[in-house]
Order: sequence, then structure tokens, then C-alpha cells
Amino acid sequence: MRLRYSLTIDKLQLTTDIRKLNFGQLLNVKCQMFVPGQTLIEVVVAMAIVVLLGISIISINLVTQKSARSARNNVQATNLASQNIEQMRVFRDRKGFSALTDATCYYLANAYTNPDPNTWSLTACSGPPYEGESISLNNTTFRRKIDISTVVAGKKQVRVTVVWQDSGGAQSVLATTFLTLWCPGPVIPGSPCPAP
Repeated sequence: MRLRYSLTIDKLQLTTDIRKLNFGQLLNVKCQMFVPGQTLIEVVVAMAIVVLLGISIISINLVTQKSARSARNNVQATNLASQNIEQMRVFRDRKGFSALTDATCYYLANAYTNPDPNTWSLTACSGPPYEGESISLNNTTFRRKIDISTVVAGKKQVRVTVVWQDSGGAQSVLATTFLTLWCPGPVIPGSPCPAP
């Protein structure tokens, strides 16, 4: 039985008897592509690619977490500002339009912790710095303050500012509304309007 080794090079068929080839020639025929040291270079390049890929994944993860935290804080601040605007409407209806006195820094005492509007009161900010009410949510401290100014008789502008510290520095959200004297007269308990 003859052992034959067949090799195709550019469509040219070469056949030789394997018994006539020594081991070195056989390796040279089968594995012509391997050069000494080439495997080490391939391993180093592969490791570099894996390290770069790992660093990229970690960086993307950190940026995503930072963006998610910033977005969450922005949503919470917007909700706090909107909540305070609605509370100011209720405060006006319960306490009367005359209870809205002009000032650059107020906060509604008891409004965040007590849902009963009868216990709320407009309280001037202490300071300086005039930062307003402090509210902590999800390991972030928000500072909320109210600015009331008269636009014309019977119309006031209410601005609620919420400030917090983020990884990018100080951030703020501003909500503005106008409250009017829509029901003149003294306030009757249980109703925002006087009896006719």
C-alpha cells in the first residue's frame, strides 16, 4: 500500500509519496503559513482588542448610569415644581388671594409632609443664602423656593424654582404660573368664594 500526499497549488495537482518526505518537509508542506513568533504577536493583538472592548463597555455603562441618574433627578425636580404650583393654587383658594404677598423667597411650610391645605403657611426663606425648602429624594437633596410678584392688580406671578447638585454641577428647574383674584371677597371656610 502506497501512501500518497496530494497538494493543489494554483490548480496544479502535485502528488508525492509521503514515505519519501521527512517530517520537516511534511510540516513545511502542510503549515507554510506559520512563522516563528507570529503566534505571540497574534496573542498580544487579541489581548489588546479584548482590553479595548472591555474599557469601551465599562465607559458606556458609566455614561448610561450618569445620564439615567441625571434624567431621574430632572423628572423629580419637574414634579416637585409642578406640585408646588398646584399647591399654590389650592393655597390661594383656601387662604384667599390676599394671602399671596410679594417676596423673592417663600416656601409652603407643611405642604410636602401634610396633605391638609388648612395647615399650610407661606414662610419666608431664612438666609442668606435664600434656598427655600429642602427635600431629599433618592439620595439627592432638592431645594425648592417660591417667588411671588404682582403683575397688575388682581394678578400675581408665581415662580417655583427647584435646585439640586448633579455630577455636572448645579441644576435647576423653573415653573411659572399666574394666579388671579377670580373670586373676590372674604374666604368662607370650606369654599373659596364668599356666599352670594
